[in-house]
Amino acid sequence: MPIEFDYIIAGGGSAGCVLASRLASNSNDSICLIEAGGKGKNLFIKMPAGNGFIFGNPKFDWGYQSVKQTQLNNRKIYFPRGKALGGSSIVNGMIYIRGVPQDYDNWRQMGLDGWGYSDLLPYFKYSEGSINRKNKFHGNQGPLKVEPARNFSELDKAFIKASVESGHELLDDFNADKRSGVSRVDSTTYRGVRQSSAIAYLKKNPKNLKIFTNTRVSRILFKKNKAIGIETIDGRKIYAGKEVIISQGAFGTPQLLMLSGIGDAKHLMSHDIKPLIDLPGVGQNLADHLDVSIQYGSDRMDLSTARYQRIDRAAVLMGQWLLNGSGPGGGSLFSTMLFHSFNDPNYPELQIYMTPMNIDENLSDGESESASIFQSLGRKLLVRGKKVAKPGVQIDINLERPRSLGRVSLYSSNPSDYPKIDPNYLSNKKDLDDLVEGVKEVRKIMSDPNISKYLNGEKGYWKNISTDEEIISAIRNTAYTGHHPCSTAKMGNENDINSVVDKDLKVFGIEGLRICDASAMPSQITGNLYATVLAMAEKASDIILKKEIKKPEF
Repeated sequence: MPIEFDYIIAGGGSAGCVLASRLASNSNDSICLIEAGGKGKNLFIKMPAGNGFIFGNPKFDWGYQSVKQTQLNNRKIYFPRGKALGGSSIVNGMIYIRGVPQDYDNWRQMGLDGWGYSDLLPYFKYSEGSINRKNKFHGNQGPLKVEPARNFSELDKAFIKASVESGHELLDDFNADKRSGVSRVDSTTYRGVRQSSAIAYLKKNPKNLKIFTNTRVSRILFKKNKAIGIETIDGRKIYAGKEVIISQGAFGTPQLLMLSGIGDAKHLMSHDIKPLIDLPGVGQNLADHLDVSIQYGSDRMDLSTARYQRIDRAAVLMGQWLLNGSGPGGGSLFSTMLFHSFNDPNYPELQIYMTPMNIDENLSDGESESASIFQSLGRKLLVRGKKVAKPGVQIDINLERPRSLGRVSLYSSNPSDYPKIDPNYLSNKKDLDDLVEGVKEVRKIMSDPNISKYLNGEKGYWKNISTDEEIISAIRNTAYTGHHPCSTAKMGNENDINSVVDKDLKVFGIEGLRICDASAMPSQITGNLYATVLAMAEKASDIILKKEIKKPEF
């Protein structure tokens, strides 16, 4: 007997969990949520400092890799993507930052009515359950609990002082009316628990919601040009009476569309896939925040979160957290951030993270470093890398709105194969120019005595370099993903050859098929993606159920 639901949501990531919760709670329709990974309830998913057990772990992380990047000295770039209910919100940095108003107003100016900042603000507020913010920019009753970053240390305070001395404005709230400046960040943690979308939205499952985990979708099923269900990798078919909604992220969503016959016809036929509809934009427009990492050494292990990678200290940290969610184990790695603009303070080009330790996140680079027995037992706590975490400060410069766009395509028609990912980093020279200027600004801040007194100079590729040519060489050797891929099935107008869905997130030329995740973002934003993806899914649920759209604010 065929299995049928009103709505099928293929992908239980950041957007999928929101959609499942809202569609089930606000209707009598039957909802099916399908996730390739597990339930997302692992202890180290819940524990913010347990990120190292998740990142790079094939049980929880898809572990995608890019093709060799010609502008990064032919290095491959590692892309961690969450594999469990919650998707990449089980592996993200737990930072709550939205885009700036102009990001979304640009979407509206593209002809996407209803997607401007004033349109999305009610949905940001509806999703947010801020613990400490009581103003017109924030919500306090939403499922996603948000609080001040817990591990706000002496080095964080020193970085803020140095930034202010270097001319940057001290801000209280990045998500209010100013963005350029330095501040302690808000974090998607609560009472020591990571607020993944599964933890935030799926605490209680309505009776009309059925969740399949460890179930991978291989293709979408169609009757002529109407989506009628999905087929799993083991051959099971599940049908949708009303709609199929794809929420598999910036890499998974375009791959599934192409495997199902939706994409560039020539590319599909080259893999013996019969095109259902020729949509050349599928997989195009891949935008990511390229991250340039500069490490500063220090002798102050007592001030560094790297000290918790020793097994005895890791055990104490773990014990505190298990007891009542307290201590550093209940907070994220990142507590302080700087946004820097070259011209318009309302539209900064750079997002700069400060981490009170040195880590190596690009698992595609180099050989694994050996460690002492104490470190080898504890090193998976906090962060998993090929190098042991070291004391010091790491500055990560993210380019917010890259001009270099890439592509996701197929290696083969086998749904078990990973897609071919080419972010095409630094193909536009202006991106490189902006990063060089960003490095100079960071060096100015880090030379200030408020922070430099704790440090003993730059390390690795950055040591003893000064010319623009040397800076460019170091960028090519150290840059990797900022973990924010998007726009590979972007929303836009039908006359835009690169667009895949309309303003209601419906796939062009197909009935009963929508996309809701970061792949549908029309363009990259100035900030982390998590809050925006949740707001998009909140709005999408109202659109799908034909509920009254929340009134614009401001």
